[in-house]
Amino acid sequence: MKSLRYVSLSLVLGTSFAAHAQLSEDHNFRKDVAVVYAQGVHGPLLADAYVPNGKGPFPGVLFIHGGGWKTGDRNQMNKLIRDTTNAGFSSFTIEYDMDPVLFPHSLNESLAALEYFRSHAKEFKLDPTRIAVAGSSAGGELAALVALSPQPRAVDGQPAGAPIAPVQAAVILNGVLDLRALGDKSGMVTEYLGGHCTEKPEACKDASPVEHVHAGAPPFYVGHGTADQTVPYSQAEAFTAALYAAKVPVQFYGAQNGPHTYWMRPEFYAGNTTSILQFLQTALKSTTK
Repeated sequence: MKSLRYVSLSLVLGTSFAAHAQLSEDHNFRKDVAVVYAQGVHGPLLADAYVPNGKGPFPGVLFIHGGGWKTGDRNQMNKLIRDTTNAGFSSFTIEYDMDPVLFPHSLNESLAALEYFRSHAKEFKLDPTRIAVAGSSAGGELAALVALSPQPRAVDGQPAGAPIAPVQAAVILNGVLDLRALGDKSGMVTEYLGGHCTEKPEACKDASPVEHVHAGAPPFYVGHGTADQTVPYSQAEAFTAALYAAKVPVQFYGAQNGPHTYWMRPEFYAGNTTSILQFLQTALKSTTK
C-alpha cells in the first residue's frame, strides 16, 4: 500500500485485492446489543458494540449508516463491522434521528456517540487515543463532518456545545461530500435541511464536508464507485483533491463501474475491505513502545 501521505487516483478493479483478502469468519468477539448512548428527539438512541476477545486495549471504529438521512439502521454495515472487529478493532455502530428531524441533529448525535464510545473505553476494551469514524452515503457525510469539524452545532434554541477531541482517521464510502453540488433538485438534501440549498445556504455549506477540509485533519480513506447514480463519482474526486491540497493524508479507492454502496457488492467487498483494514492498521498504529 502506498504511504498515507500520497493520493492514489488510479481506479481499482473489484477483484484486484481479492486474492489477498484474509477476512475472518471466526467472529471472535462479543456483541453488546442496544446500548443507549444518548437521548434523541423522539427517544433513546441505540448502538451496538462489537468488542474483540483478548485483553486490549484495541483501536476503535465508530460506524454511521447511510440511507439518505431518512432510512437505514445500525445493522446496515454489519458484515464490514464484523470483519473489522475480527481484525482487532473495537467497533460501535449507531442509530440517529432521521427525517423529519433536520440537520444538525444527526451530526450532534454522531458526536455524542463518539464521546460515549470514548468515555466507556474500559468497558469496550478501547484505546481512546486511537479511534476512527466510518460511514456510507449519508453516513459518510456525517462521518466526514465528525472527522473534520467535531463541534456540536446550536439547534432548537440550544447553544452549541464545546468542541470534542478529534478522531485519528476516517473511512468514507460513497459519501455525500458536497450538498451544494447536488443542488436543489436533490429531494434527500432538501428534506435533510428542511429546505433547498438556495433557501438555506449556510446550513447547506455547513453540512458539506468539502467545505470543512483543513490542514491538520486526520487521514482519510475515500472509496467511491465510478458508476454511482446517487452521489456522483466527481464528489469523491473533488473531496480527495481538496484533502490533498491541504496536505491531509488520503487513500483513494475507485471501484470501476461500481454503483452506489459499491462496497456491499461481492465483486468489490473483499478488495475494498482489505484496503480499509490496511489503512486503519496504519492510521491507528500504536505509538506505545
